[in-house]
Amino acid sequence: MSTDIRACVLAAQRGDADAFGELYSLYKNEMYRYACIVVGNPDAAEDAVMDAVLEAFKSLPNLRKAESFKGWLFKILNVSCRKHYRDFNNDLPLTEQADFLESDSGWMEQIELGMELEQAMSVLSPDERQIVMMRAVSGIGSLEISETLGISHATVRSKYSRALAKLKNKLEGRGS
Repeated sequence: MSTDIRACVLAAQRGDADAFGELYSLYKNEMYRYACIVVGNPDAAEDAVMDAVLEAFKSLPNLRKAESFKGWLFKILNVSCRKHYRDFNNDLPLTEQADFLESDSGWMEQIELGMELEQAMSVLSPDERQIVMMRAVSGIGSLEISETLGISHATVRSKYSRALAKLKNKLEGRGS
């Protein structure tokens, strides 16, 4: 983590809203892409990001290590995305879900890709899924994932490697 980011985290922890705004600016695009993949709907993804940002702002004083900020932020985002995914899919009747998919073909392709990814990821345990999303989608390093999840660095690496092998088998048609 660069010293500038660390300084922003420390300033934001002291209540500097502008510093938190800078942090948000750094990660907002990554957060939105992550949320789109997990939630599968652009509007629900925006809501998930905003809820995560608000929760992060409120909880920032509780962050113990400024170096863990990005992983911590994405952990909060992951929880928010799961909630919004459930809410979005439970709130829309099937006919409205179909209308939504037909209304914007660009998003339809992204949603189809997201559905394929979700189906492939169904072979993973919840821990493996979270590690893959944090590492492959958000680019968070294994050391930071280790600190964020409270598991050893070696465990993160082995779970990530195992998860990628499972995904490869699933995508090649060998997994169940």
